[in-house]
Amino acid sequence: MFCSQCGKENAAEARFCVHCGAPLDPEDLRAVARETGHYSDLPAGVAGYGGFWRRVLAAILDALIIGVPLALVQGAITPGIYDEQLTAEAARADLIWSVVNILIWWGYSAGMHSSVYQATLGKMIMGMYVTDTAGARISFARATGRYFAEILSAMLLLIGYLMVAFTRRKQGLHDIIAGTLVLRRAR
Repeated sequence: MFCSQCGKENAAEARFCVHCGAPLDPEDLRAVARETGHYSDLPAGVAGYGGFWRRVLAAILDALIIGVPLALVQGAITPGIYDEQLTAEAARADLIWSVVNILIWWGYSAGMHSSVYQATLGKMIMGMYVTDTAGARISFARATGRYFAEILSAMLLLIGYLMVAFTRRKQGLHDIIAGTLVLRRAR
């Protein structure tokens, strides 16, 4: 089946184009046009894509919810870790905490994005959720890939995150790699 919006080929059973997200079923296209008064490439019942600043605020909220408690626990368990003189024991503790932080953030991010909520707490507060390009809930494996692709987005001088502000469907590099969308819930 070919998309009427972008002309790309899709699987016969697809409801939305995997390339641009437009509804493929003519009845869905008519329903969207009837409800909104104009054509939209978003799935029905969606307010829009999660934009750059909304996603920044969600990330800040997640950092406050998860990051601050982690830092407090780390400071309480290994109080000498922040001293200027880095001993071998402090370096070992720092490495262990780095691994613990990655595992906790991975479990939180991938677990929440693949859950029935489809969002971290920060995204929920900001009224957003994560789907695949067809609008379906993502698996834990895809959410894991998205999480580790976020590391790539950050390593490239945050350009992977800045892409959200400039792409049509508000996708960062990690969203494009994982084949995901961040959508806003209709109120």
